[in-house]
This record gives sequence, C-alpha cells and structure tokens, in this order.
Amino acid sequence: MPFAQVALPIPKRTLFTYAIPDHLVVEPGSVVLVPVGRGHRTGVVWEIVEQPAWRDGTILDIVASHGDLPLLGADLLFLLDWMSRYYLASIGTVAAAALPGEIAFQSRIRVRWVGDAEEPPDLPERLRPLAERIRKRKEGLSLETLAEAFGRQALVAPLRALVERGLVSRETLWHAPLPDLKPAVSATSACASRLDLTDEQQHCVDRFHDALSNKTFAPFLLEGVTGSGKTELYLRAIERCLELERQALVLVPEISLTAQMIQRLQQRFADTLAVLHSGLTAAQRPREWWRIRRGLARVAVGARSALFAPFADLGLVIVDEEHDPSYKQEGSLSYQARDMAAVRARRCGAVLILGTATPSLESLANVQAGRYRHLRLTRRAGGGAPPRVEAIHLGDPELRRQMGKDGLIAPPLRQAMAETLAAGRQVLLFLNRRGFAPSLLCYRCGQAISCPHCSVTLTLHKNRSRLLCHYCDYSRDPMDICPSCGQLSLYHFGPGTQRLEEETRAHFPDARIARLDRDAVSASAHLLDETLEAFRDQRLDILVGTQMVSKGHHFPGLALVGVVQAETTLHQPDFRAAERTHQLLVQVAGRAGRESRDGRALVQTLDPEHHAVAAALGKRDDFVALEMEFRRQAGYPPFRRLALLRISSGMQAEGEGYCRVLRAALPEHGDVLFLGPAPAPLFKLRNRHRWQLLIKEREGGRLHRALPGLMSLAERLAGSRIRLEIDVDPQMFL
Repeated sequence: MPFAQVALPIPKRTLFTYAIPDHLVVEPGSVVLVPVGRGHRTGVVWEIVEQPAWRDGTILDIVASHGDLPLLGADLLFLLDWMSRYYLASIGTVAAAALPGEIAFQSRIRVRWVGDAEEPPDLPERLRPLAERIRKRKEGLSLETLAEAFGRQALVAPLRALVERGLVSRETLWHAPLPDLKPAVSATSACASRLDLTDEQQHCVDRFHDALSNKTFAPFLLEGVTGSGKTELYLRAIERCLELERQALVLVPEISLTAQMIQRLQQRFADTLAVLHSGLTAAQRPREWWRIRRGLARVAVGARSALFAPFADLGLVIVDEEHDPSYKQEGSLSYQARDMAAVRARRCGAVLILGTATPSLESLANVQAGRYRHLRLTRRAGGGAPPRVEAIHLGDPELRRQMGKDGLIAPPLRQAMAETLAAGRQVLLFLNRRGFAPSLLCYRCGQAISCPHCSVTLTLHKNRSRLLCHYCDYSRDPMDICPSCGQLSLYHFGPGTQRLEEETRAHFPDARIARLDRDAVSASAHLLDETLEAFRDQRLDILVGTQMVSKGHHFPGLALVGVVQAETTLHQPDFRAAERTHQLLVQVAGRAGRESRDGRALVQTLDPEHHAVAAALGKRDDFVALEMEFRRQAGYPPFRRLALLRISSGMQAEGEGYCRVLRAALPEHGDVLFLGPAPAPLFKLRNRHRWQLLIKEREGGRLHRALPGLMSLAERLAGSRIRLEIDVDPQMFL
C-alpha cells in the first residue's frame, strides 16, 4: 500500500503520513480529506512514498479526494515548496494560501445489506419492509432515500435493529462537489479591433513574440511613461501566447485596477478569461479555479493571490505596476508576489513582463546585472505630451497667509482648478491620507486622542461622526474636552481626504465632486467601479482620492492633477520612503492629459528640493543614482537582503524580558548582522506590544544560511505567550 505525505494548514513545518486506500487514486497536488484527532481536515498531497518515514503508531487512511485530477500541478508544487523554504513558512500554510478558499467535503450515509443475500431473514413483521428494500439493492441506498420512503422518524428504530443484528451496515461516504464551470463574469464577444502601434511599441512586441516562440524563460522590464500603451503590448503578447497553445497570467497590484483590465481582456479574449481576486464570492472563486485547471480558461487576471492560478502550461506572466508595494503579502505568510512570479515563470519556461512607469530599484538592479532585458517606451501612445509638473512651495509665508490656518488648497492650485473646470475639463486631487483629520490634538497640553489598543492616534471621520483606529477598528464618539487636561482645547490636526472634499465643495459648490478612498469603498460594494466609470465618462468634474486612484487608470477628460501634500509618505521609518514618494508622485501626475497636450500637475510641497520630489519634477535619473548609492553604502536592498523578526507579547514586561534573553543568546555570525531587538515604530497593536529584530546580510554573506538556526533559537527561547513572525525581504517596518 502506498502512502501519502500530506500538508495540513497548520503552522508546523512538517508533513503528515496517511495510507492511500485501494478505492482512491491520489497524486501529488490532490486535495484530500484526512482524519485529524476527532475530526477531519483538508490537506494537499505533497508526495507519494512506498514506505512511511516512521511506523510508530497507527497510520490512518485518507478519507476522500477532491476531483479526478490534482488541483495543484507540478509547477505549482515546485513554487510552493520554494516559497516554504525561502520564507521559512510551513508547507501547510503555503499550500492553504494557494487553494481557492476552503475546500468543502460533504458526507452522506450509505446503508448496505451484509447478511445472506439469497435467503430472506426470519425477522419480525415491523422490520421486513425495510430489510427487503435494502437487500434488493446490492450497491446500497442512501439514508436520504430511505428517509423519503419510510419517514425520518419511523426509520430510526428499525434501522438500528437491523444494524444490531448484523444484517445492515452504515458507511459514511465523503465527496467534494465540483462547481458550475460557467464564467463568473459576463463575457462579451471577442473584439478583433486593435490599436495601431508606434515604432517603439512594435519593437517591444517583436521582442516578446521572439521570446514566446522560444518557449524558454525570458524576463523583461517594460518601462513606459504613463500613457505609453503598455496594456496594448500585454494584449499582443497574450495573443501570441495563445497562438502557441500556452496560457497567460496577468497580475495587477490591487482590486481597484482589476475592473479596467478585465474589460480590456474581455474585449480581446471573451470566454477564455478567468478572474481571480478577493472580491469574488465563496462560490465564484472555486469555479474560476476549476475553469483554469480544466483548461476552459486560458487567460487569468487578478491581484496578488492570482499568482497561484492552476495553469498546466503557463507561457506568459505579466506583472503590471511591478513597483507597487501591494504585491507584498503581509501576515502569517509574507511573500512578494512579483518575485514569486519570476520564480514560477522560470520553472515553467515562460516569458515574464514586468511593466511600470516607475521601476523599482530591485528591478533596475536586475537590469544592471544582466538578469532582465530592459525595454523602454519614451512617448505617449496617443501623441499627447507628458504633463507639465510644477511645484507649489507651501513653505512660502505669504502663500500660507493666503491659505489660512486650516486651508489645504493653495491659491495657485485653486486658480488652476477654476480654469480647468471653466474649459470643461476634469480635476483629480490626490491626498494619501483618509479621514477628515489624522488626529484630535490639544493645543494646551499637546496630547492627542489615541487608541487604547494601539499606539496610534484616532482618525476623525466627520461624515460618520466617529473617531476610528485604522489598525484595529476601535471607534468612539468625538469629544470637545481634552481627557488629559480637561480643557475645551481640542482641534483638528492634519488633513485627510474627507476634509479635502469638504474644502473642495466649499470652493466649487457647482462642481460634481466625488471621493474615493478605503472608507468610501467599504460603504458600498459597487461604489468603486461606479465612481471610476463616472469619472471616465466625464459625469464628474472633480475626484478626490488616495493612492487607489494614482495608477493604472485612464481618464480621457482629466487635465489637471493636484497633489495636496507631497510629504505624506516621505517621512516614514522606512528606507524606501523616498522611492515610494517619487513613484506615487510620478504615477498620479501621469493621469493628466492622457489624450491631449495640455496635461498639468501641481505638487504642493514643503520641500521642493528633496530629491524624491525633484525627481517627479523631471530629474529622475539623478534620483535613481542617489538612491542606488545610498542603498549601496547603507547595505540595503537591492545590494543586500534583509529579514525582519517580529516579536509580540500581550504583556510588555514579558516581551522586554524575552528580547533581552534573545539578544544575549544571538551568536556572532559571519553571514548576517543583528540590529535590535528594538521597539517597533507601531509599538502597541491590538493590545499586543511589539519589537523588531532586523537581520541584515553582511557583504559577501548569505542571509538564508543564518535564518533557520536563528528561528530555531528564537522559537526555543519563546514561551507560549510570545508570538514570532519572520518576514523575509520586508516591505513594511511598522
């Protein structure tokens, strides 16, 4: 009897051995139901072995298998195994992340005759009708069928009597129903019309087609200015991939960008498209997965987790807006989807296209090292000129006087908005901070109103008349009196999108205005798509939004972008803060003038000379050179790798004691340097106190030679109340 090594969705870094009964056919990648304790759990078969690794105790049988072919193919199993080792995550946790939600197995009771099949038994009259009904069906009957014939209550006693006499057996049968495999999205007819290509675009398409024809791994960084037509190049590459009878995967950084990409892909590829993102229902997601696994869908589009789409012959992987930090999954399983897309493409012999207007420094370093091929689009596809980007210096005293104490929109921006609206064009106002005000602050004692569970201030949401914590969702009513000094001295400190919307409506009462941020979207499941469509169709004049409107969108009538506060992402405890600020400014400015030559972006800033801001104004090459040199000297990515060990405890003293013990036990290591543990910038989160240990690769060292031993040491020293999380290649340092 062969045995299966099964990955279960638990934190332990081990596989569990189960016997494969004769009536089941399972393979590596099969989803199975197995007994665990007094219940059952769903797991993934990792490998088949002839002999178990150990024979201590009873090896239980697999109960059931899902489907007639493995959900996860060999390429996906390779990727998951690679991720488990690279990110030091349990195989079961990684496997669970790759499945389309909870795989539901259903049970039913089958009743079979096990007595003498030829001779009717000598039974009391009350048992004979049931006995004869069961005896005549050799394959057995379901309990539901018998209940319909005899009545559920009337069936109980006679059936129990037959079982006790040894004439009838009751068996539990498990099965996992397959979903309806019709598309989850309404597909339109395929549209053959295609845009004419510029010479630059045609050059890129030729390179993609050549690489696809070779059917070997070929990574490209496609750097194109905003509006240069990168999406059309993606579509041409997908067409060629399908002609070669292979499959294509398109990743976008967040759900706000999926609707527009889905529409473009549907127009070109119709019913062969599958959609994977967190907005799908519990029924839709498995249906899309099985359409991919059975070859009914040959193109898939989705956010981060679409990386695990179960294609059998993946020939093309596209990562749109490859620089976006949303590709990094945070939590119990931390992984960078952009990097894992490269791992999967290499394994499949697929072409990898990383597209962006603002490449990450990691991707640029891969170009410099010769690992990626660099293709550039320097002109907008529709012939429009890039927007004119200008700075408004908020440090000017006269300007501040004109704006007033609480003003957010400077007079030059307000004047430009009035002119744009008068010309019948649209305005986008960008502020990367939601809410009405980030905090209520006391001007007498200086205390802010903070969350009792997290070490952050509460954000005022005026339209809901609530103070909210954006980390744990704690809320309370606003107040006027400072709880610290008892004075009527609280005031709104700092801007948010709700306050910006209010000021915009006051200045332009006749304009059609909408706001898009996480708060607005959470209020309605359809508000995001409806608002974006209304702005694209020019049924809105002004859109106020956060970074969800800063990239990937095409608004034909948008002529003016106003960045209200450029520094919102600049002064963060993160060595990537300048890079992210630069990328945000370039991306949001690039929304202006996509189909005209009069696009304009005004950036309100306190420091127009900062290299991240100056780069958005036209000095990008200087920015890349400065940041690369800073990273090189400081020993940060892309030149050396990092890992972050996050430590948390419900009791501050206990956590501090653990950190002291861990620090004393850390050995000198030739591969890495240990910095900390130190309190995390966000020290208290959901009533847990937090510390961080930064593990920094030394020059010439190897990070992963040190990490397994470090985690073994840290886990051995931790008590049951200390929680540890390792984040390899961290993106967030809060």
